[in-house]
Amino acid sequence: MSEQNAFLFEVAPHHDAGGPAAGHGLSRWRASLYLLLAVLLSAGVILFPLLVTVVISFSTPGAWYDVLRDAQAWQAVGNTLLWWVLVVVVCAVGLGLAWLARNAGPLVGRALRVVLVLPAVVSPLTTGAIFRLLFDTSHHRGLAAALLGADTAFLGPGWIWMVLGLAFVWQWAGIAFLVFHEALARLPGGLLRMARAFGVGRWRRLWSVVLPALAGPAALAYLFALVAAARVFDLVLMGVPGSTQALVEGGGLYWWRHNDDLGDAGAAALAVLMSLLVAGLASLALLGVRGRMGWSEPVPRPREVRRLWPLCLVVSVVWLLPFVALVLTSLREPVEAARSGWWSGGPWTLGSYADALADPAFTGALGTTFLRAFAVVCVVLLAAVPAAYVLAHEHLLPRRAWRPVLLVSVALAALPPQAFAVPLQRWLSPIGTAPGLAIVHAALVIPLAVLVLHNAFVRVPAPMLARDRWELVHVVREARPAVVLAGVLAFVLVWNDAVVGLLLNWPSGDHLPLILLEQARHFMSAASPLAAQAVIATAVPVLVLAVTGRWLYRGLTRGVRR
Repeated sequence: MSEQNAFLFEVAPHHDAGGPAAGHGLSRWRASLYLLLAVLLSAGVILFPLLVTVVISFSTPGAWYDVLRDAQAWQAVGNTLLWWVLVVVVCAVGLGLAWLARNAGPLVGRALRVVLVLPAVVSPLTTGAIFRLLFDTSHHRGLAAALLGADTAFLGPGWIWMVLGLAFVWQWAGIAFLVFHEALARLPGGLLRMARAFGVGRWRRLWSVVLPALAGPAALAYLFALVAAARVFDLVLMGVPGSTQALVEGGGLYWWRHNDDLGDAGAAALAVLMSLLVAGLASLALLGVRGRMGWSEPVPRPREVRRLWPLCLVVSVVWLLPFVALVLTSLREPVEAARSGWWSGGPWTLGSYADALADPAFTGALGTTFLRAFAVVCVVLLAAVPAAYVLAHEHLLPRRAWRPVLLVSVALAALPPQAFAVPLQRWLSPIGTAPGLAIVHAALVIPLAVLVLHNAFVRVPAPMLARDRWELVHVVREARPAVVLAGVLAFVLVWNDAVVGLLLNWPSGDHLPLILLEQARHFMSAASPLAAQAVIATAVPVLVLAVTGRWLYRGLTRGVRR
């Protein structure tokens, strides 16, 4: 075909899927009512305390000057940018694994979906413990050091960053993989065929069809990874020895360690600085939030399907190895686990599991954390579902209000808790009630849940809706996978979270991750008991994942029931 035909394809409008539903059964005042609970929680727990934090930062003359000339603070902020680089790496690895699975056949693709998503439900504390076991600097205990044949402490900060980077990618690349795997499998085949018919070359097809189709999924994967990176805290606390944590700590961990030294004004100034940085990075996701892709027939698989299954097998083994290390450590005698690595063999015992289940503090924290997580799920769904419904239909809000509201939702989803911890500490400490902690957790999850649900609600086809007062019910029914995903997301985030409790000076006795964190103070001598508790703690979200798995995959990738 001629170059002119290729140009005609480039300038032609591309539509390969139906547009979002445009309901008519909801008035503006009722739409505002639907937003009320989400707005109240977000404003009361996040926005208003954030404004108070800004005011506190200017309450003491020179507070900003002291922070801006603090070399350690700037090192921590610089480390935060390094974590952002890891966010990009997570998305790139997820896209690469998705491309690998796409060319390896449906059976291998399903197996990879199961294997790669498991780390996402693991607590960052557990992930830190696993990779600290794998990369212990002693060649008697660490597998990597044993393979090198000598202690590896001489590698210094580079070694620590490598360990943390591998841990972060291992935990979150599976989410990006799921998103990109479905996106690649459902590329707009009609547009690709039309591009070939017009003689469009491979690179121009990539720029004109593939990249626009991946914009929405890429934004979602990026936002998930950015939320994890912005709140990196417990991964460093557990995965790095205390004497070297200052070399890799981000702004959030530095804030927690030094907020008393900085004073309220200095701590507030640093929190505002981090918030501006994270909000700017999160706003990049807004470029692709409205990206749509055609959910037509899958692209035909290439002929070289069978050649790639060995590589997929290697990926699966690598992703399962950390779980093997954790389980084998939990089955060893505590003394032997402290002396030698998990691969050294027996004797094997269930003693650490028996001790964990006989500990009333641990079992009590299991029950309390479960009830708190369940309560947060209920609050999040009650607030996020109607709010996402309104945001998914632009006509329900004034045109000038829609995009700022969506931008604020994106920024709040990634906002670090330190941004509002100073006033919340003052307000919640005298109360000291468990509902207060649950409300804070819910407020932190709601913006992310709104974005997940919004991504699904915009894809509900218009003919499916009744266009009456029960329109929201019909939308929820069709987007049920995304609703399940939002609920599971809220449960897992609360179940695994240790940051909020630490920032609000919450007692460690009734929240499970804080119980696990106590073991880190004597990491090597308590490696086996810690591993046993981590296995038990991980079993709960893994069970939730197993029960809801068929909904979660569709909720994360497409969000609509069909």
